[in-house]
Amino acid sequence: MVLQMPRPFKHPKTGVYYFRVRVPVDLVTQFGKTEEKISLRTKEPTLAKQLFSEKEREFEARCKAFRAKPEPLPHRQIVALAGKLYLQFMAPLEDEPGEPELWHRVLEIGEAVYANEDKMERWYGPAIDELLQREGLAVDASSRSRLLHEGHSALRQAAEQQLKRSQGDYSPDPNAQRFPQLAPSAKDDGVTLHDLFKLWERDHVAEGKTLRTVEDFRHKIEDFIKFLGHGAATRVTPKDVANYTEYLRHERGLTARTVSAKYLAAIRTIYRTAISKIVVAEDPTAPVRVRVPKTIHERPQGFTDAEAAKILQCALRDPSTLGKMSELNKLAIRWVPWICAYTGSRVGEVTQLRREDFVDEVGIQCVRITPEAGTVKTKRYRMVPLHPHLIEMGLLDFLKGMPAGPLFYRPSKKKTRPGYNPWDSVTGKVSTWVRGTAGVKDPRVQPNHAWRHRFKTIARDVDIAQRYMDAIQGHDDGSASTDYGEYTMKALYREILKLPRHG
Repeated sequence: MVLQMPRPFKHPKTGVYYFRVRVPVDLVTQFGKTEEKISLRTKEPTLAKQLFSEKEREFEARCKAFRAKPEPLPHRQIVALAGKLYLQFMAPLEDEPGEPELWHRVLEIGEAVYANEDKMERWYGPAIDELLQREGLAVDASSRSRLLHEGHSALRQAAEQQLKRSQGDYSPDPNAQRFPQLAPSAKDDGVTLHDLFKLWERDHVAEGKTLRTVEDFRHKIEDFIKFLGHGAATRVTPKDVANYTEYLRHERGLTARTVSAKYLAAIRTIYRTAISKIVVAEDPTAPVRVRVPKTIHERPQGFTDAEAAKILQCALRDPSTLGKMSELNKLAIRWVPWICAYTGSRVGEVTQLRREDFVDEVGIQCVRITPEAGTVKTKRYRMVPLHPHLIEMGLLDFLKGMPAGPLFYRPSKKKTRPGYNPWDSVTGKVSTWVRGTAGVKDPRVQPNHAWRHRFKTIARDVDIAQRYMDAIQGHDDGSASTDYGEYTMKALYREILKLPRHG
């Protein structure tokens, strides 16, 4: 599923761009609305994108502040926040401070306000709350009261400096350096979600598992951090995780299965890895569950006879009908569906095949599905006898004319993104062709994986035993007996011969 990323909304009548996003379900009460909509005050697209990004950061900080538990703030942090108010007040008046009378009056009002707590709240409260939300902070009542007073001191200092400027004195404020930098929260120290991810990644890579999963997990963890507004692993609570799953389901529109099997699974995996290494003590994902409704099957998961016939016959068409498609992609469309139909292999296992993966084993022509060629889900090689029909169709003659190495793509030394496999592009081309040229458009059937389901169906029809089906297709039944002994080519070929001829 492709997610629509937030972007500026252009008003259809005025042409003015807006920042418009849905308020997360768990924060509707705090925001007092279900949608945040703010004019960006521009009709220029490039500027709108820049302003949108700024508003998005502010919105995320407000969400973080609303979700945060009110906590006490140390004095240094309070003064640092007051310093931000000082700079916020000074910046717009850098070149034009106005008349001295204005600043004398501001200072007078400030002193009168300082003598009354209610007036302090009305005068400074909104600015203080806006600042805290912008910084993603939630503070207790005592800290907020101290910040009101420090904010008053900072704004009085700014007013005094503006008075000097209005009188022609633009020398730097000698006390401007008294405000310290705002330090990260002490609770953000220690182990982070990135640390947990790296622990899991190190084991995953060392075990020779796919880098694609690494990139997928990295994306999921980064998304979770963005939602939280922090990356401190020990601060994450079960409620945080539950809120995140609700956000993914009802704000981002992801399916329950995707949320459970992808996003929640990634977070749960890194925490369990960390617990096994005694890095963290608790797993905040443990009590969280996403209810996944049962899948409704309205048709077979494999291709029907009519669909299979349509695809296989279409694969035999003159390659020139495929237009400007590369010659290797045309060869893939010609052979990949037929090989999948007679072996029940995953399409990716076939698109990565090399010429040297086709061998003669005790006089039987076979194809070797091996991790040496690319990726195999079970990490095990297997040998599959070729059905005689494939040989009659000229598969071996095709192989003789090909150089050693991959059959359907050209290896490249160019650096690619982690987790990317060059045969993935070929697999995608075959899938697109099935939907387009071959005309199998039913969205309820997977254009590539449906061959594996169909193979099982036909194998049952001709009484191929389950253990032989699994050996041919590379399925692991999870039993210890699977690791004992081998299935000989003679036995597997006997079973392959039971398959009816296609076409």
